[in-house]
Amino acid sequence: MVVRTEEVRLMRFLKSEAGAIILWLAASLFLAALLTPHLYDAGKNLAESAKTNDYPAVIESVAGSAESAKIDRYFSRSLVISGLSLLPFLVCWMKRIPHNPQVNFYALRKFPLSKRFTYLLTGVLVGAASLGAGTLVLEITGATVPRDAEFSAGKFFSKVLMPTLGSGVIEELIFRGLLLGLWLRAGSVLTAWIGSSVMFSLIHFLSPPDGMMIADPHAWHAGFEMLGGTLGHFTDRAFFASEFATLTLLGLILGWCRLRTFSLWLSIGLHAGIVFTLKTFYLVRTLDHSSPLHPWFIGNDLKSGLLPLAAIGVCFACCVVIVRICPPAKTEISAP
Repeated sequence: MVVRTEEVRLMRFLKSEAGAIILWLAASLFLAALLTPHLYDAGKNLAESAKTNDYPAVIESVAGSAESAKIDRYFSRSLVISGLSLLPFLVCWMKRIPHNPQVNFYALRKFPLSKRFTYLLTGVLVGAASLGAGTLVLEITGATVPRDAEFSAGKFFSKVLMPTLGSGVIEELIFRGLLLGLWLRAGSVLTAWIGSSVMFSLIHFLSPPDGMMIADPHAWHAGFEMLGGTLGHFTDRAFFASEFATLTLLGLILGWCRLRTFSLWLSIGLHAGIVFTLKTFYLVRTLDHSSPLHPWFIGNDLKSGLLPLAAIGVCFACCVVIVRICPPAKTEISAP
């Protein structure tokens, strides 16, 4: 009887919105582990081919990145490809869950261009300025040192602008647009808000540890070795507690912006502004781990420590002010 009860609970969980998302994540990880060595081989073959053939500038740029990239980056790209490939199955599964009427109220609205621009621009400025103030504190206290790398327009485009657009637009469409919207179909607003925020944090943990080496990147099991190292993050209490807290808080704020403005524009701007400052800092500076501020005020990067938490808190306070000054009109909220 106990076994039967547990089976029923398991089936109910798998049919829930949380169970569907966890299954999607597990399947994405498994597929990424299988795909990694094949993508690694394809990337290195492209790099070798580019040395003897003339390709368009875009292909040449991709080949250059593929040549310098290590196995951990191929694993990260494989995870993105796997997750996006399996996303339609998640959408179909979530649509089978009984509809929650409240999702109609929190549906995305069409706002005038002026309001969309206002939300987007203020979000970018708030995100960039909040984290920028934190990096200024680090600079004043001597907690940073110059990075030994030559600055170029090409690097700024590939390492700053592209990740800014990718994170600000694509991640917000997936997490606050798709996942939060699907979760609202079946769960309460609080469950959808917190659940999508935690998922946002967990996804960002799914990257191999820095400097992880694989004996044979071409082996079929190379991706599973990377997966083991990636999951090992969750056994590091300090790493988990510090970065998980910051990313979860950021996810909650971005979700709050989405729910309170009935749009993605403020969350896109805020996310893009934070990533822009983060990537710009890493392009020209690096943290000095011998600083007295390490590890409590600033951890191994700008995503951990009390200072990033304070910067995210400032972001939230500014977002509250923005929504109060420029709230969605009642006619816009009640629109079908």
